[in-house]
Amino acid sequence: MIQTHREPEVLQGSPRVRTVLGRILDVLAIIFGAGLLTVPIRMEQFGLPYLIIAVEVLFCCVLPALVLRQDRFLSLRGALATIGAQVFICLAMIQVGASATAYALLPFLAALASVFFSRVGALIYVCLSLGTIALVGYGFVSGLLVSPDITLADWNSSPANWFVLVFTALVSSFLVAHLVSTLSRNCVQSDDEANNSARQFESLVETAPDVITVVDVDTMRFTIVNARAEELFGHTKANLLNELSFKDLSPEFQPNGETSLDLALKYIGEALEGGRPTFLWTHVNAAGEEIPCEISLSRLPPFRKKLVRGSFVDIRQRLKEQQNRDALQSQLAAAQRLETIGQLTGGVAHDFNNLLSVILGNLELVQGETDERIRDERMQACVDASLRGADLTRSMLNYARQAPLQPKQVDLNTLVRTTKIWAGRTLPAHIDVETSLLAGLWRVNIDPSVAESALLNLMLNARDAMPTSGKLTIETANIRIDEAYVDGRNEEIAPSRYVMVAVSDTGEGIDKATLERIFDPFFTTKGAGQGSGLGLAMVIGFMRQSNGTVQVYSEVGFGTTFKLYFPAEGPAEQPLPVATTPTVIAEGGGKRILVAEDESAVLEVLETVLVTAGYDVVSAPTAMPQRLCLRSILPLIYS
Repeated sequence: MIQTHREPEVLQGSPRVRTVLGRILDVLAIIFGAGLLTVPIRMEQFGLPYLIIAVEVLFCCVLPALVLRQDRFLSLRGALATIGAQVFICLAMIQVGASATAYALLPFLAALASVFFSRVGALIYVCLSLGTIALVGYGFVSGLLVSPDITLADWNSSPANWFVLVFTALVSSFLVAHLVSTLSRNCVQSDDEANNSARQFESLVETAPDVITVVDVDTMRFTIVNARAEELFGHTKANLLNELSFKDLSPEFQPNGETSLDLALKYIGEALEGGRPTFLWTHVNAAGEEIPCEISLSRLPPFRKKLVRGSFVDIRQRLKEQQNRDALQSQLAAAQRLETIGQLTGGVAHDFNNLLSVILGNLELVQGETDERIRDERMQACVDASLRGADLTRSMLNYARQAPLQPKQVDLNTLVRTTKIWAGRTLPAHIDVETSLLAGLWRVNIDPSVAESALLNLMLNARDAMPTSGKLTIETANIRIDEAYVDGRNEEIAPSRYVMVAVSDTGEGIDKATLERIFDPFFTTKGAGQGSGLGLAMVIGFMRQSNGTVQVYSEVGFGTTFKLYFPAEGPAEQPLPVATTPTVIAEGGGKRILVAEDESAVLEVLETVLVTAGYDVVSAPTAMPQRLCLRSILPLIYS
């Protein structure tokens, strides 16, 4: 049996070809099966050796067609049938020599060999067949092989011989005709299918909404372009196919600074290696206009050639729409900023108007008041209102992360205990306060006064959430975060060590809509006059300024938990005790001092305070012309 390394090209074709060849082998098996009916006739003439020939035909040509029906055995079936028929012819010629009629099958077997063997295998098969016939002929001529003792007259007068001859001739002619006609018909059908597929492919390429091209990498010229390519590049199809190359339609440099040729070779190399690169590219049309495109590449068969398909998408409209979306997004952001500024301005104006009303009202009353005690009370009210205004300003600066902090290493357990002692007096008796403080808590570097204010704000909010009864819990813990993540409010938490302070209450809880706005400035759910809406805004501003963050967990009807995460510091050295001296208010003693302030009312207050302290004050408003400022400063220089 002739071995081949791979199937011939005919067997590698369409499934229809393999089906046709399988049917031809079935017909051949049926004919050989029918030929076995002549065994009794031939055994009567030639004896037992013809039985051996019949068994060989049965196992090589008939049984494989019944047993090996799967498509993967097609090559094996064809090889067995071809070689088995050849052996049958050789054995028959050994028996009767040149009078054997089976050699009429040789053309058909040569055709089968060309189908089921490679071209070289078929040639070897034909050579072996001719060599076998030559050897058999030499055997008869030399006397090594002896013909049966039958005369030519006896041979011709036997009806069985003529029956076998006619049967063999008919079978051989039928098989050759069937093979040729079937293969011819299949070739015609394959050609029609190929032509239809080619027309469908051309139609798909021509009517595609995107530009489709095929480039021969060896020449860098187009082999296929569609109508959209003519529209995009502004050149006719003939020019694109015959005159222009891919590099003629690109500028020297791409927007990223790389040369078009180097970048094109890089992406084409990826496609030749089996990849499907997709990238942005700038082309130049016939009018010299640069056209941004999105290109995807892939390699096309046959792979003995270097053909690369390119699909081009004109993204000018997409970029324009993106610019419009960006512009709308910017307008929306500006509108949101204006809305926030409006809320901020309105809230500040409202709170400061209330404070100014208190101050102005008390000052007007002071002007006509003669009772010293009442005058002091009125003035104290003005001072308290002014301090509340300062607190409001500080809260705004904390929210904007502009207030200067005075950080130092702090033990949050101590801070919580201290805040609980003095702030606990503001909590009603129906609220139970518990603390769960972790021993060995890491130290943090924060401004303790602002931290106390933030903690107090959370405690007061918890108090307001439990109007009848409830439980307030403050706990501390050391937390390690190994991987960065973003919480529900898009606050990024970097991997590090943190000290957590959690303030939990069993109050009414916060619904989802309110939870999304609790840190907005001047947003409050409290009644008029009960809060400015800057408390939680100040808390988150302070935490961000301290490189920490806040997380909120709440469930309506069950309570709320605020968790403050402070970055942990290493162990701090114990500071040496510093001797304190009593504070002494400095007296001016007639010393001269320069005061520069562009707000006249503030300048007047500063002058009065400094003169009262005994200083010789020289005022220099910063808004004055330069020569007047120098005139005010010169007395200081020469005094």
